[in-house]
Amino acid sequence: MNTATQTTERPDTADMVLVHNAFRRHFNALPGLVGDVADGDTARAGRIVEFLTELDTGLHHHHAGEDELMWPLLLGRAKTDGALILRMEEQHERIAELIARADRQAEEFAASAHPEARGHLVATLSSLAAALDEHMAEEEALVLPLAGRVMTVREWAALGERGRAAVPKDRQLVFLGFILQGVPHAERRKFLADMPFAARLAWRLLGRRAFAKEYRSIYGTDPE
Repeated sequence: MNTATQTTERPDTADMVLVHNAFRRHFNALPGLVGDVADGDTARAGRIVEFLTELDTGLHHHHAGEDELMWPLLLGRAKTDGALILRMEEQHERIAELIARADRQAEEFAASAHPEARGHLVATLSSLAAALDEHMAEEEALVLPLAGRVMTVREWAALGERGRAAVPKDRQLVFLGFILQGVPHAERRKFLADMPFAARLAWRLLGRRAFAKEYRSIYGTDPE
C-alpha cells in the first residue's frame, strides 16, 4: 500500500461543496441575468459578461486543479474507480466546450446587446448550468467520499491552495464573499476559522463591504 494512504488523518472535503454551491448559484442565475438585459443596453450587457468571464476563469482553475492534483492520485490509489474518474474528466471537457461557446457568444452580446445574441447566449448558459449541476452532484456523491478516504490532509490542502493562488489578490475577498453567501452560520465560522488570521481580519474590515458592492452591481439587490 502507498505510504501516503496509511495515515489515519483524513481531509475534510466539505469545503469543496461550499465552492461548488457558489458556482451553482451564479451559473444558474446567469441565464436570467442575461435575459433581463434590455435591447441595446451594452453597458449592462458588458457588466454581466464581465461577471460571466470571471466565473468562467474561476471554474477553469477549479477544474484544472482537480485535473492536475486530484484525478491522478485517485486513479493511482483507487483503481477500481477508474471509470468514475474518467467520466469526471469527460464532464470537464464537455463543460469546457460550453464555456468556450458561451465566451464567444458573450463577446458579441456585450458589443451589441442584440436580442438574437442574447437568445443564443441564454441557451448556452442554460446548457452550461445543467451540465455543471450534473457534474458537481456526481462529484459530491461519489468522488469526494473517495478523496476523503485515499488523499492526505496535505494533498487536499494543496488543491485548495492552487485554487486560491489562481484568484488575483485584489479579487480574493470578493470571491470569498461569493463562497460564503447563504452559508449557514456554523459552516461559515468553520470555513473562516481555517483561514489565516490576516485573511479573516481583512474579510471583516474590507471584504464584506467590497462583496456587497460587487453583488449589488450584478444583481441589483443586497446579498442575503
